[in-house]
Amino acid sequence: MSQRSRRGVEPSGFTLIELLVVIAIIAVLIALLLPAVQAAREAARRSQCVNNLKQLALAAHNYVSTNDTFPLGGYYNPAIPATPWDHGALVGLSAFVEQGAVYNAFNVNLRYTDLANTTVLQAKINILMCPSDTAINNPPLLTSANYNWTAPGVSVARTNYMANAGLWNNPAIGLNPFTDPNYPQFKANATGVIFLYSATRLAEITDGTSNTFLFGEGTYGRLAPTDQSGCRWWMAGNYGDTMLNSMYPPNIQTLNSAVDVDANKASAYDIFRVAASSSHPGGVNYAFADGSVKFIKNTIDSWPLDPVTYAPTSVIKNDISPPFGIFTIKPGAKIGVYQALSTIKGGEVISADAF
Repeated sequence: MSQRSRRGVEPSGFTLIELLVVIAIIAVLIALLLPAVQAAREAARRSQCVNNLKQLALAAHNYVSTNDTFPLGGYYNPAIPATPWDHGALVGLSAFVEQGAVYNAFNVNLRYTDLANTTVLQAKINILMCPSDTAINNPPLLTSANYNWTAPGVSVARTNYMANAGLWNNPAIGLNPFTDPNYPQFKANATGVIFLYSATRLAEITDGTSNTFLFGEGTYGRLAPTDQSGCRWWMAGNYGDTMLNSMYPPNIQTLNSAVDVDANKASAYDIFRVAASSSHPGGVNYAFADGSVKFIKNTIDSWPLDPVTYAPTSVIKNDISPPFGIFTIKPGAKIGVYQALSTIKGGEVISADAF
């Protein structure tokens, strides 16, 4: 018998209590470190999102250098009366983000949903997708029932980045610019950089390019599953797909779709898809017309909304071609900092520390 056994000393090792204590300490450390790891990952994703927007803003300025104006947000094609509104700004910018093959493959004589443009419609362009919005990588396949399209089983590529159309959506989708005598008034009612039939020059941004939104975020994964089929199409020249407005503050919560919620009697679905939104906690990234990118918090100063209808109390809509109309701001009504940043020539004075 050994000396240790004769003295009654047990072999060395951890007791059950000691093991449980060690496990508990490890669990506490993991619980403390996991949020930090997740925060670091989100910071990296947000940094990539900022870089995407910077590239998009640079592409827009290269477009201006070539064409003298920013790209238009969409246009009316009378050759396709059933669905006349055609592709938007991102198609024109694709040639300036090293996607010349995509741009050259697009047949401008056909609607973007035509079979001949299917390859381009499916083209996923990485800088158009925020890495924090993972759902955008796997949108639902279209069926033959979707928009009377002729190519079922296609997965349309989406975008998280939308052009700034200003305070509201005007001119509105559905207006025929060739037959409506009031169309010039509707176009004059636009307040942003990129909208339907826009041709905005840099010199027209008299509020200053450093005080004017150019592109903002629009989340895809937070849309209702039933809405994801028809939103954020990267080629579409439509509000809610590639254009947003500042009528509602960033990341406004979706509401009961049965409620009239804005001056144009839009549904909650319409509100959320035309408002800026993101998968980043606390706000959204915006590229400004000078090429800079800033994080705009959800709490930014914004004009008031009616607590029941959610209509902006500062806005009046006058129908001149019902149901379409001209929006005006009530005399003396509050203009939020957020709204001021969306106009190109509102004349507002915005301090550098206001956003």
